[in-house]
Amino acid sequence: MSDLQLGLLGIGILVVIAVLAYNKWQELKLRRQTEAAFASRHRDVLFGERPGEAVPAGAATAWTPGPAPEPHRRVEHTLGEPAPDPSPATADEAAAAPAALDESVDFIVELDCARPVGAEDLAHPARGRVEEVCGKPVHWAGQEEPGGGWRQIDPGRRYRRLQVGLQLADRSGAVTESDLAAFARAARDFAAALGARCGSPDPGAALARAQELDRFCADVDVLIGLSVIGSESHTFPGTKIRAAAESAGLVVGKDGRYHRFGEDGIEQFALANLEPMPFHPETMKTLQTRGVTALFDVPRVPESDAALRRFLDFAHELEQALGGVLVDDNRKPIGQAAIESILQQLDRIHATMRARGIHAGGPVARRLFT
Repeated sequence: MSDLQLGLLGIGILVVIAVLAYNKWQELKLRRQTEAAFASRHRDVLFGERPGEAVPAGAATAWTPGPAPEPHRRVEHTLGEPAPDPSPATADEAAAAPAALDESVDFIVELDCARPVGAEDLAHPARGRVEEVCGKPVHWAGQEEPGGGWRQIDPGRRYRRLQVGLQLADRSGAVTESDLAAFARAARDFAAALGARCGSPDPGAALARAQELDRFCADVDVLIGLSVIGSESHTFPGTKIRAAAESAGLVVGKDGRYHRFGEDGIEQFALANLEPMPFHPETMKTLQTRGVTALFDVPRVPESDAALRRFLDFAHELEQALGGVLVDDNRKPIGQAAIESILQQLDRIHATMRARGIHAGGPVARRLFT
């Protein structure tokens, strides 16, 4: 073999190594991004997580009541179906419109303005400090005339009164006493910047409401997961997973999961990889996995028999399409008894939510279970 041939062979080998190294680097980068996005301090019962086992990328975080993280029980089983619509980003935005401020879920401070205020006033830097003071969601409402209705802030309108509400709880827990105090100070500073009078709600009563609300949320925050698994010798190719998901109307999101949205933009269910590697358009052609999990986020999905049936049908269709086995979180095949158990627990959860006046999939529920 001549020196030229040897040189070309060496260059070819280097190119192949470089391509393989780049692909591996991209895979590790994407995995780190996904793990960071879905890191949870809490055990996720859905996947039967045991010490040393990885939680599938995109798994929902279990609710932990109260400011101090502590393990929380969730109803978990492994069963699942899809349909189309908006992209994940568009659908999230469509479903994210906050409900009206409510003392049962918000710590509300009212501002009486000496003059009508508009977009230029609301852009004051002090507003940013109100919204960022403790990491919990903050929502605004405005009243154009005394005695008028409260509406979401519209940059094109001017308001005589404002409400700013700190959400009392979300999936990371309830607000704390220091959160409420910091929020109230920031709201007073913003009021001073506008030359407005600022109301002073009772932080003690709000703290009690927050803790009680958090307990309620912990009781109904349930994620159903139904897995289709293969074996060491039978893995599922990404191309087949993508085909099954897309034929059922799911679209892949930046979070590494496939999502099924309704016409209202609200997510009906999702599909995650059972292994750490997230789903990504650029890697689905080469991906191989031993399992996938269909996810049904109970308090965020509007209550209906049809919604659950679509989910269960999808899980069974996925089982057939991939040639795997549909199992629960203990890796036991799903039977009618498991489905009946799920239905009974959903009935209890939905009844509890209705009694509270917070309906599954409604604006308040989507605020709280975020």
